[in-house]
Amino acid sequence: MLFEPDRHEPLREIAWDEAAARTCIQAILRDAVDCFSAQGIWPAHPLDRSSTDGRDDLYLGASGTLWALNHLASNEDFAGMKAELADINQAWLARVERDDEPGLLSAGSGSLLLRAMLEGIEPVAKDLVRHIDANSDSPVLEFMWGSPGTMTAAAWLFEQTGNDIWADRFRRDARRLWDRLEFVEEAGCHLWVQHLYGRVAPFLGAVHGFAGNAFAVIHGWALLSPVERSRWSERIGESLRATAIVGDGEANWPQSIGRHRPGRHSLLLQHCHGAPGIVTCLAGFPDSSIDDLLSAAGELTWRAGPLTKGPGLCHGTAGNGYALLKFYRRTGEPLWLERARHFAMHAIAQLEQDKALHGQARYPLWTGDPGVAIYLANCIAGSDKFPTMDEFFSP
Repeated sequence: MLFEPDRHEPLREIAWDEAAARTCIQAILRDAVDCFSAQGIWPAHPLDRSSTDGRDDLYLGASGTLWALNHLASNEDFAGMKAELADINQAWLARVERDDEPGLLSAGSGSLLLRAMLEGIEPVAKDLVRHIDANSDSPVLEFMWGSPGTMTAAAWLFEQTGNDIWADRFRRDARRLWDRLEFVEEAGCHLWVQHLYGRVAPFLGAVHGFAGNAFAVIHGWALLSPVERSRWSERIGESLRATAIVGDGEANWPQSIGRHRPGRHSLLLQHCHGAPGIVTCLAGFPDSSIDDLLSAAGELTWRAGPLTKGPGLCHGTAGNGYALLKFYRRTGEPLWLERARHFAMHAIAQLEQDKALHGQARYPLWTGDPGVAIYLANCIAGSDKFPTMDEFFSP
């Protein structure tokens, strides 16, 4: 088996309904606005409670929720929320404390970027420079905490400003990332070895491993020299192919190679570990040499069906659905958009079921309802922009 069937559930046969998707997005926005508290931010969900208390980061904290609400309100269909969000933004800005940990998703860089989005880049530029520089040599070597996340932030900042201080930092960190690739005998290819949570292992996934790091490089591809692009293209393609587990036209990747974190050896199929995240991170790869692997990974994601853990991004149905949207945008084949929309309708049903079970919404971007809302908006538009990875500054 290329995945563990008990982690998945049959896809509900619910026809795509754009009006239902819009209604669900509006309900998520409305509930989040109504339940905001300047003192407590948003109520913690039972499934997140041990992790969310007092957090302001992008992954589980208030910064991610606020980013999602502002991002959705930039869409003219939901722009009516902008006035209410302005008050919430100001309340958050007044209470949030500076976090000197530099990680993008789970520490201070994400909150600084949200400040930049709300107040402008200049007031926080020096702090952002300090965070990106502090993370440049981090041994973590993954997207959530390490330099691949903050070098992606540098690329976003260059896109917004055209200022070379950001481009130079992206190039510096891309060079350092290249220098820290290691040949891993068990894999027969070059990988990064993550020093994470007190453990050392070469991970492959989108949040903690090879795919997330490759995504950071691909995101800033235009900032690299032709020679750098050529060697990166060859190395990424080789490593992706060497680590794939392929069978019957489908493909998946293990969480890590050889050395595993305790309890982290299951063959997962979700955004953070496994084929869906690999597709989402590598769909922007600049040539077609890995298209067979991406297609095989998409087929497995579709066949396995939605995840039992719920509708969210990191390890839920919406996160897996992004792999289908990504392959739709890469190939232009309508079948992949149709499949992504089937996952969207299932995610709506899961969201309603979970809310009835727990008696409340789930507010973090990466595990909760805001991430589902953004996935639904992408399904409506036929877009594929994964939150706080593909873009940060909304139009």
